[in-house]
Parts: sequence; structure tokens; C-alpha cells
Amino acid sequence: MQRRRGNNSGNTDVDETNGIYHMPSSSSSARRRRRHTNNTTHYQNGQINNKESISFINVAFDNVCLLSFIFMLWLYISFVIYEKFDVTPTTTPPSIIDIHKISIDHKKYVQDVHQRANAIDVTKPSPSPTKRPTVTQKDQTETYEPTGHGKRWRLKEAKILSRQNTEYWKTNKPDAVPPLPSPNNNNNIDEDLPPVIAYVTTLTKCAPKHRGGLDGAAVLLHSIRRNSFGWVPIDEQMNNSNNNNNNNEEHQTNRPQYGGKGGRYRYAVYVIVDPAASPNNKRKSGECARFLQKIGWTILHRPPLVPLFPLDDDRGNDIFNSNNTLSKESETYQQLVQAGYVGIHRPPESLRKGERPDKLRLMMHNDGCCGYTELLKLHVYGLVEHKLAVHLDFDSLILRPMDGLFDAMLGVGDEEARRRLPIAKLPKTKDVDFTKPIDAAFTRDYNSVINPKLEAPVGYQGGFLVVKPSLTVLDRYRTEILQRGNFLLGPRDGWAGKHGGFYGDVTFQGILPYYYEDIAPKGEHNEVELDRCIYNQMADNPRKSTYKFPRATPLDPKKMGFSDTKFCRDGRKDCSDTDCQRTHPKDSITTHFTFCKKPWDCSEGNVGTVAMPTCLGLLKEWYGIRRELEDWWLIPPSSSIDNKGAHYWKDNTISKVYQSRKGTLDDTQYFGYCDKAGTEGYHRLVEPDEPKH
Repeated sequence: MQRRRGNNSGNTDVDETNGIYHMPSSSSSARRRRRHTNNTTHYQNGQINNKESISFINVAFDNVCLLSFIFMLWLYISFVIYEKFDVTPTTTPPSIIDIHKISIDHKKYVQDVHQRANAIDVTKPSPSPTKRPTVTQKDQTETYEPTGHGKRWRLKEAKILSRQNTEYWKTNKPDAVPPLPSPNNNNNIDEDLPPVIAYVTTLTKCAPKHRGGLDGAAVLLHSIRRNSFGWVPIDEQMNNSNNNNNNNEEHQTNRPQYGGKGGRYRYAVYVIVDPAASPNNKRKSGECARFLQKIGWTILHRPPLVPLFPLDDDRGNDIFNSNNTLSKESETYQQLVQAGYVGIHRPPESLRKGERPDKLRLMMHNDGCCGYTELLKLHVYGLVEHKLAVHLDFDSLILRPMDGLFDAMLGVGDEEARRRLPIAKLPKTKDVDFTKPIDAAFTRDYNSVINPKLEAPVGYQGGFLVVKPSLTVLDRYRTEILQRGNFLLGPRDGWAGKHGGFYGDVTFQGILPYYYEDIAPKGEHNEVELDRCIYNQMADNPRKSTYKFPRATPLDPKKMGFSDTKFCRDGRKDCSDTDCQRTHPKDSITTHFTFCKKPWDCSEGNVGTVAMPTCLGLLKEWYGIRRELEDWWLIPPSSSIDNKGAHYWKDNTISKVYQSRKGTLDDTQYFGYCDKAGTEGYHRLVEPDEPKH
């Protein structure tokens, strides 16, 4: 409906709806002109509205395209960063989240915890646990399933990595073990020297997130050195040195509390390296191994015992010679071809209905800490040049000499002394015959048990293993375990239906008990399960927690939001004799930084729990051994013991060393190596200089 009004002169009508002006006229022609004008105007307005709609659609489409392009660019950049630097997103650990939920001043809270923790009587049993139910077995099992339907890219990635590994061995061969260390070439004197123990660790990847572990490897090596034959206490070495860079007063206040006076066995240190982390790689992926070489570790390249996936026959044609046989340079590759792949002889009874052909292999690729490459640790059995070999992870530390264990394993010394070896007394522990040598020593990982029962399967802890090397045993792992692949899935019953359902069950932590308890001929081995509070001490809680992961006993369950349950992880009713979280560091021989967190993360040591004093003591010892290592590198090689390699001698490097000791976070605990808790607050170990020529 239109409204018209006259203007002041009364000569013009205004259509307020369309804003059209009409001249007054009483003739029919004038009326026709007005109708024609109205029709024309409405047609033009329609065109304008259509053009505006089309323009709006075009702008919206352009915006959508731009946003899509930005999103795809972000995905591409993220993928490039991940591939080049191996950077993965991290989340705040639940423990830190729990602590920050406490609505009190953090500093006062930590002080209060210190006072309460120091007042705890470690001889008393754990507080009475609550009856709050723990996480269900179904939930726990699901966390161990790394393969899902529709994840074809995982399978493709796993096959590519397996291919790259085998390609390396077409033109390379394993490194030979160098001659054992000897002070001179006099064989008569060498015969009187104690045996050389092989200490071994494994390097499978090298990325920015692994840099802290390199400091761990350096400190681990020094903890081995200072507790082995031939070491002279650092104070004596510093007193014999005229080096002004050493501050003896500072060293006296920031020194390790345990060990450091040598031992009765010599040592050699090796790093078993995967080709992906080889020092021969010119890219950043080779930097870790080159650093380890520089500070004294011996690099040993080793192939997988069995390729994870089948090899493509066409890929091997380029190494056949005119006689249609593999060339001599590719002998290692020939052995891999002959070995086949994991599960090549898998028994039909181990295949469950509906199981995908590559499911087991894909699970092994993703399992545990390092996937299938973790089985490189099995090459510790191949070091037959040594009477004994010890495998330790980078985050381990030797507090005192392991001479008592070595004596028992070699069958030397007094039998009564050998019987004093601290062994476990748990449901899975087997009797040990101390009248003959022991050929394997380990600890079990009860923290990975899902449903605590006396008969529940328990894996070996993957960060500690001492063995008598044997090529026969190594070959059994290849032929009897990996090639057969007798692992039952759906449900995840494990190796031979007995060893599974826990962390690392498909790889190292499950294969070891499968070998010693099922594969090895009965009575052939004399293995020992050690007391895990003494060897491979992790300060763990023997009871299950109401939290979904293993946690230490809280001092104040209400504030922390979780508490202990009544269930012991080993299935017993009373497990107070294995309360490692209350074991004083002076009573342990080796430690493994798992529950206490990593020293290079400036860990606060399980704040708010009874494990805090133990963790802080172990962490403090790590920082003290790092300080001793730096002081040792500051001593000129002519005055130091067993250091003819890299050390600190350039003024700029020495300045960086002292600068790295000026952290602001509790220097009585962290010795100046931390500014704040967390990885970003840690001061990295200064890399030593190349030896002077």
C-alpha cells in the first residue's frame, strides 16, 4: 500500500515505498506514463537485487576458498615440521594439573610437603587404603591397542620405515666390537685384570625432543666410570691438577653422595644404533649418535633380527651379481632376506577369526616406548666378547658398584656372599641356584599389571637387563619367537596366550618372559629376579591407585584427588616389603627415572606424595654426578684418569660451563642447573671441546 503526501508547493507526489517522484496529471496518458514508470522502476530494482545477491555469493565463496587455503597451508606446514624435526604436541601431565588445582599458594604447599615428607617414618606400613574402585580392565586394555580400523596410513608408514631400514643393510654391515680395553699389550698382566663388563644402551631416533636424553647418556656413562675398576676419586684427581678452573670449595658442596670410589670390574660402553639415528647421517638425525661418540660411547650399528614386513623381491635385484648370488658386501641383507619377516611361520592356532593379516606387525611397530626398534636391545646377547653385558636406558643411573651381582652371575667369590644378593620374593619369583653361575638378571614391571592377581602375567622392566651373552639365545629370539609370531590377539592374550595385556607386551617387555618361561629348554638357564627397590629403583607404589595411572601414595588424598586402593599390584594381600617409594637412595644400587620424572625436566619429585623424599634424593644424586662429570672434563687430560678424549679447554666453553650453573631454582637441590620446574627451565650440558692435537 502506498502513501502519498504533498510537498510544500503541492506540485509533486512522493511514493515513500520506492522513493519515486510523480508529476501530477489528470490525463490518461499521464496515468499510462506513471504505470510504465512504476513497471520500469520495479524491473530495475529487481535487477539490482539480483546483482547484489550474486555479489554476496561471490564474496562468500571467495572467503570460503581463502579459509580453506589457509587451513590446508597450516596442515602442510605442521606436516613438514613433524617430518623434519619430529615435533609432536604435548599435553600437561595429569600430575601437574592435579597440583595446580589445589587452591593454596604453591610455594607454601611445597614447603609444607617437604616438612611432612621428612617427618614420615619409612619403617611404618602404608596408610590404610580406601575402597574407592580403580579403573576397569576394559578401559586399561583399550589404552594398549595402537591399531584401529581405517588407519591405513599407519600401515603404509610402518612399511616405509621397515623398507628404509632394510635398504641400509644392502650396502652396510654391522660394526665389529673393538678390542677390549687393556692398559698395555702385556698379556700376562692383562690376564690378572678383572673382566670387562659391557654396558649397553640403545638409540633408535634423534630429534629435538630427545636432546635431554643425551645429557642422561653422558651422566649415565660417568656413573659407570666412577663405579668401575681403575677410577680414582675426583677429589684426588682435582688435587693433583694445577687447573685454576676447578673450584674445590664449590665441588665439596655439590657432589654426589654415593659411590665414586671405583669398583672391582672394568667396563666398556656401547650404543646400539638404528640406521635412522646413525652418526653417518649428515642431517640432524645423526647428531645424537655423533655426540655420544664424542663423549666416549662406542657406536654399534645392528640390523633387526627379522624384518618386520615382507621384503619386496624386486628391490633386491640390483645387488645380484653375474652368478645370480648376492654379493659379499650385502651379506647382512642376504641374512635379512633369508629370515623372512615377523610371523612368517605363524601357527594357525594363533590366528583369531577376522584378524587382519598385518595387525600383529602393525602393533609391534607402535608398541611400547619405541615400537619394533626396541627389539634392538636383544643384541645385548650378541656381545660374546664379554662375560656379562648390562643393558640400561638413558634415564638410568648407577649409584654404587654392581660388584655383588657380577660376582653371583660369574660364580666367583664366597657362596655365602653370593646368597646375600638382594633378590625378589614375589609370586612370580623362581628359585635361584647359587652354586652355579647365573646367566640373566632382571626386574619385573608390576606397574603395568592391569588386573592384580597372583597368576596375572607380568612383563620384565625394559630399562634394566643383565645377561651372559650367547649367540644361541639370540638365534632363538629370531627363529622361535619373531619368525613364529605366536601372539594371540582378540582378546589380547599375548605370547603363547600367556604373556600379554600389559605395557610393551608385544615387544621387549613381553618377549623376555616368554623366552625364559616358555621357549628356553627347561633347566638350561639360571635366571634371577632382583629386588626392584635395590636394582632399577623407580620409587613406585606397590598398591594400585584410584587414579587411572600408577601414582605414589598421596599425603593428603582429598587435596590430591586420588588415593591408594587395597589391591597390591603383585596380587598379594600385603606388599609393604616392596614399598620402593619409601626406600632411601642410600639402599639402592641403580635407579631408573620413570615415576620420579626426568632430571632434564627439572622434576619436583612427585610433590604431595610419600615418594617425594626418595625422588628428590635420587634426582639430587643425578645433578651431583653431572657436576662431577663437568669437573672431570675441566681437568687437563694429563692429570685426569681415563680421559684422553673430549674435555673442556677453550675459554669460551669453560665460561659457558660456569654460566650453566647459575640457575635460580633451589641450588641446594638442582645445583644451579634449573631456573624453574619443567623442560624449559633446564640448563643443557655444555658439549665438550674436541681433543687438542
